[in-house]
Amino acid sequence: MNLVVRAEQQSLWLCFEPWANEYTLLPGSAVVVRFGDEAAVEIVHHRDGMTFFSLGPHPDLYDEDGEAVEIYSEYMPEFPADLPIAALKHIIEVIPPIRSEPDRLN
Repeated sequence: MNLVVRAEQQSLWLCFEPWANEYTLLPGSAVVVRFGDEAAVEIVHHRDGMTFFSLGPHPDLYDEDGEAVEIYSEYMPEFPADLPIAALKHIIEVIPPIRSEPDRLN
């Protein structure tokens, strides 16, 4: 599954759980988030951006022309799809994702 994400007038923070990786789109830019074929993805919108939750291989980022931007799946471990999702979500809810960069990168 591919998902195009655009940052229009301000930067957009993307967080990938359960890996706790992040990527910031600058204003006027876009990326294609490429998930595994079997991935069930949950997306949460919040003030700073979006959090993606999926199991299996880490999603990769490409520009709209297909050029690799960040290929996380080459070095991040694959999360087994049979892990208890409720337990992982509970941990993430207790310690929510926090943007490590400045609030505005405009």
